[in-house]
Amino acid sequence: MRSDLYAELFKQYQSSLHLYLYRMCGSQETAEELVQETFYRAMVSMKAEHASYARAWLYKVARHLFIDWYRKQRGEMQMNRELEQQGAENTYRSPEEVLNARERTIRIQQVMKKLPEQYRTILLLREMNELSYKELCEILDMNMNQVKVTLFRARERFKAEMLLMKGDD
Repeated sequence: MRSDLYAELFKQYQSSLHLYLYRMCGSQETAEELVQETFYRAMVSMKAEHASYARAWLYKVARHLFIDWYRKQRGEMQMNRELEQQGAENTYRSPEEVLNARERTIRIQQVMKKLPEQYRTILLLREMNELSYKELCEILDMNMNQVKVTLFRARERFKAEMLLMKGDD
């Protein structure tokens, strides 16, 4: 039964964990390795009775693995982001709309690179992965007020950087 639990957890969370880690590190291969390590640690450490907290636990482990990986890196990381729904929609857009969307994506990538890791993490987890405030508290080892303040500051910093970048155009 225990292996069924881990198989179900993998099926349910592998994709979103991979996307989160990919957005954090910018490398498919690294994201895949970190996801594998996250689930390995789940198999070794997580108890079946804690399955109700699995999502938060997995994101917390993934975040810590990312931080460890990041600390080992020398030099600048390249964060690659894609428009999530760019695929089929592009066929119905004008060339100008496609160009504007690409330029916006590039600006978002550049702004995200400028943000501290904690701000990138909280924005990606809340805005892209739609984690609850409670889950953010568990993942980031913060109380509710700290999560709300950090998220507010991250959003404000992101907006300010976007405006600065728009002003440079």
